[in-house]
Amino acid sequence: MRDFPRSSDRNTGADGALVGMRGKPTTVSTAGPFLVAAALVGGPLLGACAGAAIQLAASSGGRRRRAAYACAGALQGFVVGAVGEQLTRGGASGAVVAAAVGLLTGCALNAAAIVFAAHSRGLAARTELAASWRAIAGGWLLPAPLLVVFLYLFPTTPGLALAYAAGLLLVVVVGKRLYLGLERTLDEERSRARVDALTNAPNRYALAEALTAEQARMRRGGSPAGICFLDLDRFKSVNDTYGYAAGDRLLVDVYQRLRRELRASDVVFRWGGEEFVVLAPHLQAAELASFAERLRLLLESRPFAIDGRPRTITASVGAALLEESRPADAALEVASRLVKKAKLTRNTAVSEPVLQNAA
Repeated sequence: MRDFPRSSDRNTGADGALVGMRGKPTTVSTAGPFLVAAALVGGPLLGACAGAAIQLAASSGGRRRRAAYACAGALQGFVVGAVGEQLTRGGASGAVVAAAVGLLTGCALNAAAIVFAAHSRGLAARTELAASWRAIAGGWLLPAPLLVVFLYLFPTTPGLALAYAAGLLLVVVVGKRLYLGLERTLDEERSRARVDALTNAPNRYALAEALTAEQARMRRGGSPAGICFLDLDRFKSVNDTYGYAAGDRLLVDVYQRLRRELRASDVVFRWGGEEFVVLAPHLQAAELASFAERLRLLLESRPFAIDGRPRTITASVGAALLEESRPADAALEVASRLVKKAKLTRNTAVSEPVLQNAA
């Protein structure tokens, strides 16, 4: 699926410093409370070491990126430890105060990291914070009661407190592994649901997502795109003459030829039956007719091998322009009407500008 357009990306560190980038679902951090616990009981130095170690172990990417995350984690741990040294941690009330101040400090630093990352990437900081606040609150504030228990136990029974923290950490690690495994399985299922089982082309569900992404690109100032319906001519005769298995192989060959001959940015979707849809980004109105004609010629120019025998296959093409001012469904409907017009004569490409000029 290398020709399937991706509308966004996600960058997340171990502490969630970049969660929410580009509008993707955020992930809840579990490293923050452990960093706070180490900083509050061990001081700034241990907090800095814990923050750097957590980031190095949990973040991904190149050396520079991991080093940047490690520095951010060390700074977080140092600041939380420095603040914690100023607090009295005697008794339950002291544990509550220390936990609250430590978590709020870490949470504020996490939010500051999101603002800095958004600014460096040219994104709106307010939008990124709005997309991330649930993950920040869940990752930093929900574990507060467990942190209070740890801070209450540590001054009197440090062994029990450390065993308690180790048990929590084990549960977190196991739970995270199970969650990641489930997430990978769901991603694979979602990917399969958007791929045509016969041709391995993206299907109409993937087309709907791609059209949404294209219109979002246009709203950011991008150029229009072409959307073309391609209907194979006399496909029923192929099935009747050579059998359905040969017809299926022909559909695969048609998809492979289109995918191989078109631009890398063009995406070919299997609509159903003998129909395909081609989405061509960055296509101006003046180029639409020639692009539709090129699609037609790609099939007619060379015969396909069916059961070892060459046979020329033609197609009817209907092309419409996808613009910001018109809903994607409306452009798709126009292209589907135009391909029906092209089917009247077969082996014809009919584009929207031609109809408008004729009128």
